[in-house]
Amino acid sequence: MDNMNHYSNKAYHHYQASNVALSSPEGLIALLYSELLFSLILSKEAFLIKDSVAMNKNISKSVEILVELMGSLNIEKGETIALNLAVLYEYIAGKLLTLRCQPNIALFNEVIQLITPLKEAWEKITTPDIPQKMAMK
Repeated sequence: MDNMNHYSNKAYHHYQASNVALSSPEGLIALLYSELLFSLILSKEAFLIKDSVAMNKNISKSVEILVELMGSLNIEKGETIALNLAVLYEYIAGKLLTLRCQPNIALFNEVIQLITPLKEAWEKITTPDIPQKMAMK
């Protein structure tokens, strides 16, 4: 069973790597949000089954992704939106550090609830609305 899980994870990471190679800059941000949310959910699940090693591994991955998102911000072009995202990312990073030392379900839920709408918004930006475009022709 562990072998099957290993192959599933390997296939998933190969799929993600091919997505990254083919993505636009906006698509890469959407992928980062997807990976961030996925890591947060895995962290929460690990907490629930009392697997502190997996929880901390996924919290670390979440922090790394947040650092990438922070680095992608263009304060000059994005102005207020970029500044607000920077503040939000710093807030989330602080919560992730708290989770590492004092994990609790409410804090996991808060962080997941903060990331989910951002992920959904970026997916809408980067996913073409084919039926609507076809209707416009």
